[in-house]
Amino acid sequence: MDRIAVVSQKGGPGKTTTAVNLGAGLSMAGHDVVIVDVEPQAQAGAAVGARIDPDTNKHLSLGLKLQTAAQGIRTSVADILIDRSEILAKWKDHGRLAVLAAEQETMVTAQHILHAQGKGRMGALSDLLESIDDQFDYAIIDTPPAVQALNATALAAADYAITLSWPKHQTLEGAVAMRATIGRMNADGGGGPKFLGTVLNMAHPVGDWTTEEIEVRDMLVDTGLLPFSAEIRENGRISRSYDSGVPSVVGFARHDCGKRYASLLQEVLHRMDTPEAEWEIAPTASEILEAMESASV
Repeated sequence: MDRIAVVSQKGGPGKTTTAVNLGAGLSMAGHDVVIVDVEPQAQAGAAVGARIDPDTNKHLSLGLKLQTAAQGIRTSVADILIDRSEILAKWKDHGRLAVLAAEQETMVTAQHILHAQGKGRMGALSDLLESIDDQFDYAIIDTPPAVQALNATALAAADYAITLSWPKHQTLEGAVAMRATIGRMNADGGGGPKFLGTVLNMAHPVGDWTTEEIEVRDMLVDTGLLPFSAEIRENGRISRSYDSGVPSVVGFARHDCGKRYASLLQEVLHRMDTPEAEWEIAPTASEILEAMESASV
C-alpha cells in the first residue's frame, strides 16, 4: 500500500479537499483506497460523508486507536473502517473507498499522548496502517497544520508527501517550512517521505493575476517547491462538494474543478513512478508572461 500524506505547516490551504479528491479519484480508477483523517477537526471524513458523532459512534474514531498505539499496544484499525464506496456507484469498475475517520476529543488526547511519549512512538500511525496494508492499494493521509506530534506521526507513516500553497505569501512560507521539515527527516536517517511537490490552490487565470500571485508563482519554482503543472482554481463547486460529502472529482467530474483534480492525480502518480529529473515542473509566472508578450509581438 502506497501512503501519500497531504501536509502544510499552516491551516487553510486546502489539504482536506486535495486529499479526498486524490483518494476518490484513485477509487474511481479501480483502486482500493483508504482516506486517513489525522486532523482533530475531522474534515476529511466529513468530506466523504463519514461523520463521527461523539455521543453515538465515538468508538469508530482513529484517535482512540492512536492512543492505544502511542502507548505501545499493538492493535488493528480494520474494525473501524467506514466504507464510502457508495458515493462512486455511478462509476463502472470503481474500487473501494474507505475512511479512517477522526473525532476531536479523542484525536486531541492522542496528540497529547504522542507528544508525551516522544520520538519513540512516532511510528504509531505506521503500525496501525500496517494492519490493513493488504486491503488497500493507497492510503491518503490528511494532516493537521503546524509541526506537532500528529503531523510528525503522519509524515513518519508516509511514503510520499505533497504540500500546498495559495497565491499568498503567508501560505508559501508554510509550504517552504514543510519542505524543510521533510528534508530534515530524510537527512536524519532516511525516515521521511519522498517530497512530490506543491499544489497551487485557489489560483486564478493569468488575466486576474495580482503582483502577489506573480511573485508566489515565481517563488514556488525558485525555492525548490516543485509546483505541479495542474493547479486548482477558485470554484464554488468545491465547497458545495464538501457540504454534500461527495468530492468534486466524483460529483463534478465533467466540470473544470473535477477535471483539475483528475489532472493533478495523474501528475502525482507520474511523479511517484519516475525520477525527479523527468518531472514536468510548472513554469514561473515570469516565464508565462514573457512567452505571452513574445507571442503578441
